Amino acid sequence: MKRTAIALSVGLAAGLPAAALAQAEHDTHHPAQAQEQAAPPAAPTMPMPGMPDQMRTMMQAMPAECMSAMQQMMQGGMMHGAADASKAAGTAPADGNVPDFTRAYVDAMDAMHGPMMGGVMADDPDTAFVRGMIPHHRGAIDMARIVQQHGDDPQTKAWAEQVIAAQEREIAEMEAWLKEKGSSETIDFGQTGGTVWSADEGSSSVSAIDLATGTVTTTPIPVAPHNVDLTPDGRLLLAVGTPTAGDHGDGHDHAGGDTAGLLVMLDPQDLSKPAATVEVGSHPAHAVADRQGRAFVSLSGSDEIAVVDLAQGAVATRIGTGAYPHGLRLSPDGAELYVANVEDGTVSVIDTASLTEAARIPVGTAPVQVGFTPDGSQIYVSLRDENRVAIIDTASREVTDRIEVGPNPIQMIATPDGRQVYVANQGTEAAPNDTVSVIDTATGEVVNTLKTAPGAHGVSVSADGAFVFVTNIADDSVSVIDVARQEVVGSVPVGDRPNGIVHGPSN
Repeated sequence: MKRTAIALSVGLAAGLPAAALAQAEHDTHHPAQAQEQAAPPAAPTMPMPGMPDQMRTMMQAMPAECMSAMQQMMQGGMMHGAADASKAAGTAPADGNVPDFTRAYVDAMDAMHGPMMGGVMADDPDTAFVRGMIPHHRGAIDMARIVQQHGDDPQTKAWAEQVIAAQEREIAEMEAWLKEKGSSETIDFGQTGGTVWSADEGSSSVSAIDLATGTVTTTPIPVAPHNVDLTPDGRLLLAVGTPTAGDHGDGHDHAGGDTAGLLVMLDPQDLSKPAATVEVGSHPAHAVADRQGRAFVSLSGSDEIAVVDLAQGAVATRIGTGAYPHGLRLSPDGAELYVANVEDGTVSVIDTASLTEAARIPVGTAPVQVGFTPDGSQIYVSLRDENRVAIIDTASREVTDRIEVGPNPIQMIATPDGRQVYVANQGTEAAPNDTVSVIDTATGEVVNTLKTAPGAHGVSVSADGAFVFVTNIADDSVSVIDVARQEVVGSVPVGDRPNGIVHGPSN
């Protein structure tokens, strides 16, 4: 325990000069703002008021310099204070010409902070410690790999190898502890059966939650999956993503590249069976299948939909869309496919008979996913950068309303009775959100906001409409919402950074 706590303090303190470089570069272009921040704040003697007890205890155990930096980070000022310190020490250049390894260190620290802060906000102090330490350890591994790639000194590379081995071992132990703890907190699913599958993009795996037994099985697959879905007959579980050797990121910053993404066809009854794969194209985001044996895969990197013949295991044709197609869903009758195009603020309407784009509807800023009401008369579209959801009338193909929801909404789904739509509000990487907005479809108003866990992202609903399942990418968990009670009744630990999610009834 002492060794881990020391690693936390040293890791954060060591990260400050590297993080300062990002602010130093910013200050070069904004000298007035940099001057206003020139005087570093005094080291705090106590953490911020209202902070959870476990967070306060952790900060009090840190060195004064590290505690000061943590407080500045939480107030949005860490970069300025750290930049001043590093400039004084002569460790950071004041211009933007930083080396590649420096930028890599900065990116590693930035990726660590949000999940770490989200983790320590767990209600249970033991869980908060473990959930905070896992992203911290991953940050240490990332930094070790950077020095292995760029460093020259044999000693630093040897230390890096030791860090990677030790941190990976502890991460595995901590994740096993979380799963054991989660399995002991039984959720009563009543008559609801079946399985829930999550796409664990961070660990290149799929987790299967058996609702009858409460057991969770996590299985490695050939891609870092961004989304999963079942074929209508339930015979195949489809997953899409970048091959595991690639660098996929968090699933919403698919940069261009030459690495071809894959559609993976899995046996939902036994994920360990060898999977068939189809090379589909650049940065696949989502996939849905129809009753004709076809899968439609959105390719964010090439602005098109790949139509895959599942029996043949090959791409049959491609359909052009708007810029950066992402989430997509089939209409209840299967006649149309609606696709959210993130970068041009539109939704493409695909005619599934002619396999052509029939319309392109302007909806707002950064549409990420779409969701039909069961009768097919309306489709809801998450507008990530507006914190709103647009409603399209499918008969007129016009936007009829926009509803304010939580920060950065991602996925949504309507209940089978069509009375409610559940919207997961993910927030940002630095400030992951932990809410789900519940929209009454009759009034078009948010009637409830439920608290899940940091990074609420994917949403699915049980076939009987009794439960809604939400992936939390910054918490490595799936939250379970009881629809009748309108409350979160439990959380299930899954793999790293779960994104897409789907429920399938018992066969």
